[in-house]
Amino acid sequence: MTTKVLLSTVTKRVTRLENTLTRLRLGPKSSSRSGERMDDFTDPVLTQLQKLAPETWRIKQQAVAAEDYRTALACIREHCRILELMAKLGGELDATSQTNILNVNLDPATGKRIAEMYLARLRKQEAK
Repeated sequence: MTTKVLLSTVTKRVTRLENTLTRLRLGPKSSSRSGERMDDFTDPVLTQLQKLAPETWRIKQQAVAAEDYRTALACIREHCRILELMAKLGGELDATSQTNILNVNLDPATGKRIAEMYLARLRKQEAK
């Protein structure tokens, strides 16, 4: 296969994979364009994700072989998304993220002392 044909094939597969993942995120009730084939949603979402994960890795390997690193990075990104969704569905990851916010008010003298300590530690690390 020539490089152009291989790149075209890989690009089409990545696009199809991204579209499938988008449909999985939206769920089976999302509307599709007329004439577009819908995946069989009788399979549990987790099973579908487990089928997609190796496909992203195969596409990434083909992209690296073709030296198409942009597509390879896109495949890695999609693979990470699949793994995150699988972890959320499997209960390994909390679906809600927690953000801790801390507001601190310092007087100028304390701020200066903290900055000086930080810089002193940084200089010691750089000297090593």
